[in-house]
Amino acid sequence: MATDLISATSTSSSDAGPQNWSDLPDGLLHSIFLRLYHTRDLLAFSSVCRSWRSFATSTMAAFPTSLFPPLLILPDLKRRFRRRRRTIPSSLRLWDLAISPETASPETFKRSPVEESILAIPFLSCSHSHLLFLTRCRQILAVNYITGFQITSPVLPFDHHPPSADSRLALLTSPVSSPNCTLIILTTDCLFLWKINSPDLISRPLRVRLTQLRQMIVVGSRVVVVARRVWALELGNMLDLPQYLCPKELVVQCPTHEIFPCFEKAQFVDCEGEILYVCFTPSNETSNGEIEYKVEVFRVDMFDDHMILVKMDDLGDRALFLSNGVNATGCVCNNPERWGGETNAIYYASYDRWFLFEVGGFAPWCPIYQVNTAKCFHPFWDYPSILQ
Repeated sequence: MATDLISATSTSSSDAGPQNWSDLPDGLLHSIFLRLYHTRDLLAFSSVCRSWRSFATSTMAAFPTSLFPPLLILPDLKRRFRRRRRTIPSSLRLWDLAISPETASPETFKRSPVEESILAIPFLSCSHSHLLFLTRCRQILAVNYITGFQITSPVLPFDHHPPSADSRLALLTSPVSSPNCTLIILTTDCLFLWKINSPDLISRPLRVRLTQLRQMIVVGSRVVVVARRVWALELGNMLDLPQYLCPKELVVQCPTHEIFPCFEKAQFVDCEGEILYVCFTPSNETSNGEIEYKVEVFRVDMFDDHMILVKMDDLGDRALFLSNGVNATGCVCNNPERWGGETNAIYYASYDRWFLFEVGGFAPWCPIYQVNTAKCFHPFWDYPSILQ
């Protein structure tokens, strides 16, 4: 689409004589920009030349990221039969929602430059368009899945790797281009903080051991950790942290549910500062004896020592994007009808397609089961760096 717009612009301005792309006036660039509806159009726009990329970056600062649909990152899996049969990710495909699952073909997808040797490293999460890996040298490797650009943290001061995938979490607090971007790494007994490009990192042991780590989100100056229970870590001024951090358990209250759904079948989503809780709860039994699941969304109201889940009737003019892996948080998109999407809907990513669920409706199966894996196995949604 972006190419068509550029061609049309070139034709309409031919009377004025030859013109370099970098010399187009901002007013004309702005009119082209407003016609972009998909992520691939925006990436094409920003790749024309340096001035167009600069224009896109500065203009996006005035627009919410969620005006555009996220990309679906699909791992290509293959099996190895040397010592034992095991499945590993070999490459990543980047799927734009402009492409229909019914008409998609292998040639349709853009390939990520991330190499297979990197995908074999223990995978932590995807955060702000970067894949986070834990290397054998006890460093965090952050790789941009669009450009392949890599950032490596200082060596983490622990004696051994966390033994399993559910004993480690990591995320970036903001895009790496922002001046205060910080990498947060959490293990069962320690929290690490590294400001990007800083020579040193901060390490703080925890007074409470956290087990079965599933998800981590940043809410203001707090880090909320979803494990077997929900915990909060107060960061405040990172330069003045106490010697030991004491996780505070948050009591979960849900006035509309006597028995609250377990966290294994639910997911927290950061919707531009508003935290939502999505779950599929068993509801009706069909004539075939199968269980239907109610698609429910709750607004999370955070307090000092507890959190209240307030049931929402619908999402309004928003859509959520989820997958079953906890290694990547979900995404939100405002006004999805702008690019042909559905409102009040949940897009759920599977291995070769996505499914659409209506909030308040029913699903024939429960798609959310929180899986924390040591490899980049599961598909996930994310906004590329040009949108951040």
